[in-house]
Amino acid sequence: MASSDESRPDAATAAGFDVISDRGAAQLAAAVGPAYATWGQRVVAAILDNATLAGVTWLALGAGFAQPSLTPVFGTSAEQGWSGGPLILIPIGALAILVVLQATTGWTPGKLVVGIRVIREDSPGPAGLWTTLVRWALHLLDALFLVGYLRPLWHAKRQTFADSIAHTVVLQQLPDLPRRQGIAVYSAALVVCVLGLGYCLPLNSYRSVAPEGAVACELTGPGPFLTTGDITLDGSVSLEQERRMWTVHETLTAYPGATITWTSDPSVRDVDYRIELDARPSSADGEPVVSRSWDIGTGGAGDPSEDTSYTHTRNVSPHGDVHVTEVEVPDSDSDSDSDGDRGDLGDLGTDVWMDARLIADDEVVAECGSALDYAAVDGMR
Repeated sequence: MASSDESRPDAATAAGFDVISDRGAAQLAAAVGPAYATWGQRVVAAILDNATLAGVTWLALGAGFAQPSLTPVFGTSAEQGWSGGPLILIPIGALAILVVLQATTGWTPGKLVVGIRVIREDSPGPAGLWTTLVRWALHLLDALFLVGYLRPLWHAKRQTFADSIAHTVVLQQLPDLPRRQGIAVYSAALVVCVLGLGYCLPLNSYRSVAPEGAVACELTGPGPFLTTGDITLDGSVSLEQERRMWTVHETLTAYPGATITWTSDPSVRDVDYRIELDARPSSADGEPVVSRSWDIGTGGAGDPSEDTSYTHTRNVSPHGDVHVTEVEVPDSDSDSDSDGDRGDLGDLGTDVWMDARLIADDEVVAECGSALDYAAVDGMR
């Protein structure tokens, strides 16, 4: 006679469920396969990690610098590239930290927040430093037409080309930690990602232009090309303030210029005038950093110039024609078809030595040279 315990069905059987042993559960999991990270999860994790690196780069170097990336692509739109002196080591160090974290744990802050992990394809452990570095370099193959980065959308193991070659996979997986430790680690990663996103987005940016300076040279001309006149070295300086989170970066950029006023004899109204301006930091000798020339022409009643970096007026009189010309070195992305080698204004600084020359039919008839500290101009702020 069966005992009452043997004849009594357990709760699972009574409820109509099949009882699966631990071994059966493992076999079922093996049959189903690992939970590979989705393409969307990988994209969000890459955005968060690269935002962290971009935020660190902006804090260390300011705007306009190329930031390192865990998912490199070809080319960069940052004008200043990888310049920046010793401070460039800060974003490089941040990239090294993320690479080491991924190599030793499989997670980065972005991957941890999303809940994905990079591991070896043939074992549950992290990829290791060498494989991680190789995988990072191989991402350049993924960057070709972005095909490799899109490959997880249709690949069975959701691998990029870099994953397949380096024998890595990305799984949906969080650290197996005690509850408090897990919350602390996840919270720290989330804070890093939020700060990275915050420092990627400018909250306030504006530009103001200073009034012209007051360094002048009186001129006494050698003949009919110029009888009297003066050259005032001026130009302008821009102050750009960019606020991100609680940090403000200020950038001063000098735009050297000059105002030249002269009187010419009515007999030389067919003379072609040209203005040349050279600029370099006051503390540096030698070749100018910025050189620029403007072909003024005869300044008659012909078609006005399309070059917006200068203006020229000529008041005709029987007793002498009065010319007023204002020139200013423009941004590097404007008036690119003008004559002269403009150079890089970013290398000039704000304490500038300028030389301005007035040339008539290839003959220098007036020149002026002096220093001007654009950062000290009244009304700058």
